[in-house]
Amino acid sequence: MPKLTAVRFPRTAAAIVLALGLVHCSGQQPPAAPKDPSQHDVLVEVRSVLLDPSSNRPIVVLEEVGGHRRLPIWIGEAEARSIAVELGGVEWPRPNSHDLAKRLLAGLEASVERVVIWDLRAGTYFAVLVVRAVGKRVEIDARPSDAIAVALRVDAPVYVRAALLVEPGEGHGPSDAEEKRVAL
Repeated sequence: MPKLTAVRFPRTAAAIVLALGLVHCSGQQPPAAPKDPSQHDVLVEVRSVLLDPSSNRPIVVLEEVGGHRRLPIWIGEAEARSIAVELGGVEWPRPNSHDLAKRLLAGLEASVERVVIWDLRAGTYFAVLVVRAVGKRVEIDARPSDAIAVALRVDAPVYVRAALLVEPGEGHGPSDAEEKRVAL
């Protein structure tokens, strides 16, 4: 059995990337999100976490602040529960991975400037956590559900690329009448 050696990282943006474990590791990098915020990014809020009545899968619904456009994203059960717990202000006895990410950020004296959900390819949404640490800005590739869960915990704004938002009634996600909240 190989000997394991502890590695100590300095407080750098690279340490945050490694510590959070949110970097894209498949070997094929998604196209880079633009480095600077643009007029094409729309501030959104988490409107709700629901169950899709047709598939019984969780959906997080993001809604444009001061508008009516939405973005429903089908997510995993663990991420849905994590987002719903944070929205509901529920305290769990043990931290989950998103709570751990918050503590790592605090311990590394880093902050999340923003989350941007910026692309949709082959049915998969792409997001980045824009993190500032030690005077450097780092964009960390993340699943939108994880990025949203972390953003809620650190009170960071969430943005969506305008082209991804849909008008109500366009057939993307359940209507208000069909919404069934995710149980904690």
